[in-house]
Amino acid sequence: MTASSTTVRLHSADRPTLQRHFTSLGDNDRRLRFGARLSDEGIESYVARLDFERDGLFAVQDEALELLAVVHVAVTGESAELGLSVVERARGKGLGTVLFRRAVTFLRNRGTPEVFVHCLSENGAMMHLARKSGMRIVYSGGESDGRLAIEPATADSFINEWLDDQKGRTVQALRKNAQAAQSFFSMLEPRSRS
Repeated sequence: MTASSTTVRLHSADRPTLQRHFTSLGDNDRRLRFGARLSDEGIESYVARLDFERDGLFAVQDEALELLAVVHVAVTGESAELGLSVVERARGKGLGTVLFRRAVTFLRNRGTPEVFVHCLSENGAMMHLARKSGMRIVYSGGESDGRLAIEPATADSFINEWLDDQKGRTVQALRKNAQAAQSFFSMLEPRSRS
């Protein structure tokens, strides 16, 4: 995994960035992600209701800390549902796979026995990822469900999650520091006089 595909866990302070990510999606991408074309106000309401303590929200960011891809792991008792989005410029780079694996590790270490995705059958990217990840797919009209049984946690799965968290925090801190340094040095540059 390269630094560009390092996952970071999102927290409630990341709501504005998460909302910006979702509103940057075009109409068709919103429909595929949410099952309906959500307005900006609908997205704002969705993001406001997210429970960052119960659920897992993970992302891959670019150097400017913009979200390239996001997975929402909505925990619902004995199972969890995944919702995934990738901005157009970052597709085809394996970010969905990276986030899917991170989500499964998160659930595995919390004793969740099953994960599922529910999406429109025309969502080829999600169906491809689900099949590739070993999900059992059931089609029903224009919608599809993919389900995956999750193995019990092991010492390795806990260590891997901890390492992913540490790497994500470190990469994010380095990027924030680089932004701050760039901003500081740009203030020191002499301004041209007109």
